[in-house]
Amino acid sequence: MFDTIGQIIFNNEIVAKASDFNMGIEVETIRIDSAGRLTKEPYPKALGDQRKNHFIKTDVYQIQSEIITPTARKSLDAMHYLMALNDTLRNALEPNELLWPLSMPPVLPKDKSTIPIADVDPDQKAYYEKWIKTRSDTQGIPVGVHLNVSINDGVLKTVWQAVQSQYDSYADFVNYLYIKIAQGFDYYRWLITYLFGNSPIAEKNFFKPDEDQPQREVRSIRSSNYGLTSDVTHNYRSVPDYVKNIEKNIADGNLFSEAEYHSSVRLKTMHGDLTNMVKNGTDYIELRMLDLDPTTALGVRTSAIRFFRILLSYFMMMPTLESDDKINLKLEQGRAMNEVVAMESPTQQTIYHHESQNFLDELQMFGAQIQWGPEYQEVLDTMQDRLDNPNLTPAATLCDHEVDGSLMSYGLAMANRYQNRAHENPNPFTGFEEKPDMNANELRQRLFGVMGKPENYSKG
Repeated sequence: MFDTIGQIIFNNEIVAKASDFNMGIEVETIRIDSAGRLTKEPYPKALGDQRKNHFIKTDVYQIQSEIITPTARKSLDAMHYLMALNDTLRNALEPNELLWPLSMPPVLPKDKSTIPIADVDPDQKAYYEKWIKTRSDTQGIPVGVHLNVSINDGVLKTVWQAVQSQYDSYADFVNYLYIKIAQGFDYYRWLITYLFGNSPIAEKNFFKPDEDQPQREVRSIRSSNYGLTSDVTHNYRSVPDYVKNIEKNIADGNLFSEAEYHSSVRLKTMHGDLTNMVKNGTDYIELRMLDLDPTTALGVRTSAIRFFRILLSYFMMMPTLESDDKINLKLEQGRAMNEVVAMESPTQQTIYHHESQNFLDELQMFGAQIQWGPEYQEVLDTMQDRLDNPNLTPAATLCDHEVDGSLMSYGLAMANRYQNRAHENPNPFTGFEEKPDMNANELRQRLFGVMGKPENYSKG
């Protein structure tokens, strides 16, 4: 059942270690005023200098706040960071401000040029201005959740000891593992869109009246071609092919930079140099396909993180989806399937129900083999329920709150609920105002103290 690498992990009894990936979580949100309009307030003063704060930043627009947790050795610790930073951001907002809980923005002004671009350093600002001018004035506004994931170094070293004769270098081995995982997520994005898609409608002024747009509720506008996409070629055959493809798109003028490669799966290096990744190995993978979950103040639930960990383990330990020469064709098919699923009515059974069931059955068999705990079985049971009954999917349940084709009243109600709850914290963290440029170690100490702090993470 397992491939060679999966069998080594299983035989060495390091499945549990291999399945708890190092993780950092990014959650983007939109700041609004109490009436549901885009905020006119600057970056919250209590968070210090926005150009120095590494953990609560501004995205393309000044209205967009992005929480970036430190990398944690355990995914649950990343959620603890997210909870603390989410509370910090909410308590730093002005009295009339809220965080919009949905991926698709609230009602936008007709003139999008009135939405201020982020107050970042001049080079970055120039890039944003150029991007908006040449691409779209709304594509960069929808927000979501990104997971930054890396494989435990101890697991990599253990497997490497057993397979080093099969690879030219340690970097080649690491790159093989990451590209295999990337292929799995890129293909099965359509299933993730079905199970977690949560942006069924666009509010007023997101689309221009004469613009092509969905005519009814869908599963996920953000995950479709109406969302943040790059109309460029993709190549996940190998890490060198992945890098060459992006570099060619930049050279041909299809992309301004690697940062604009808005694929749902990105391979990353700590030093931001793509060619370095070929030589020294991939450092982590960025998974960008989750819409915000408005049923939690954090925008993402632990159950979603657990499902992604199941998938990460599965793609790491199981054989590749397809042979090298056919993999890009297979992934193109997966992307076409994702577009279909994203545009399906949230309450209808997906046309890929049979393929979905087969894959969930495979995950069940995989789970039985590695003997996962009850919390993972519960997550898979929830996913099975969503497949059996589309009305239980996030997009369908969100549509229940629609009033006259709008989710404004629901979004405001949830935004107020979460804001009121944050204000009940008697001692919110305020350390950024005096020291916005603190590093991950300082943040960990300040947030959690000595007791119960997440295990320190360091690369290497």
